[in-house]
Amino acid sequence: MNLSFFGGPSRLILTGLLLLFTAALRAAPVDVLVQGAERPEVADILEALEDSQKIELGRFTFWTGRIGSHSVAISLTGQGLLNCTTATILGIEEFAPKLIVNQGTSGAQVPYLSLHDIIIGRRTLDYGNFITPVRAAGAGSDALTWTPLPQRLRDPATGELVAYPTGFAGDAAALAVAQRTRNPMGRVYPGIIGSAHEVNLELDRVQWSAKTFGMDVEEMESGHIAALAHAYGIRYVAFRVVSDAPYEGVPFYAMAARATALFTVSFLQNLPPLPATP
Repeated sequence: MNLSFFGGPSRLILTGLLLLFTAALRAAPVDVLVQGAERPEVADILEALEDSQKIELGRFTFWTGRIGSHSVAISLTGQGLLNCTTATILGIEEFAPKLIVNQGTSGAQVPYLSLHDIIIGRRTLDYGNFITPVRAAGAGSDALTWTPLPQRLRDPATGELVAYPTGFAGDAAALAVAQRTRNPMGRVYPGIIGSAHEVNLELDRVQWSAKTFGMDVEEMESGHIAALAHAYGIRYVAFRVVSDAPYEGVPFYAMAARATALFTVSFLQNLPPLPATP
């Protein structure tokens, strides 16, 4: 509609009606936005979803409904930085969640973890940014000598980029509930989750990552989503099941995702009512 045809108050009224119409197209706000990158990571959560309704936003799929006492939106984000950040922004803008739960599979970075163990994220971070030392042509490359660059977010008050070298803390209240929640297939530990668009199976590299970043597990999404949650002022927690364990020679096992999905359902059923977002 070309509003220039209308003048004065009529134009203002039509503009207001268009804004109200646009707002009405958005879904109702939810208590929790639950994310999984791949179908096996959300399948059991969808089974537990009551009054399910499917919503397509562009190329991304969401389902809304209830689990326990909470209204929930479930997001199939897709794997990796580009997909998970796009899906998260869509989910935040569409559903205005009070809490984001990112869950799924991961690779163990420390030898005490075994298949089906779950790490609940005390902190999550992006470990995929580096600067390399100067080397002449033919001198080769040595990833263990690279210097990490911390994740940075713009401070809206100053416009400056602020570094977060240790990543972002998980929501304390959500972590407390998670630590009381049973993993039906293994153990539960609080720990540090690292995210990058990488799959590291070289034990020297795995040991270096664990030492350099304090990481317990690695995956591709949660550290980036944690940064978005921080930027929007939304509570956040991540759960990651061990789906491959290089110290034990255990290759990727996709169905380990069932452990975190079932754990997440129990977590939501145990989660007390959430206060309104300030």
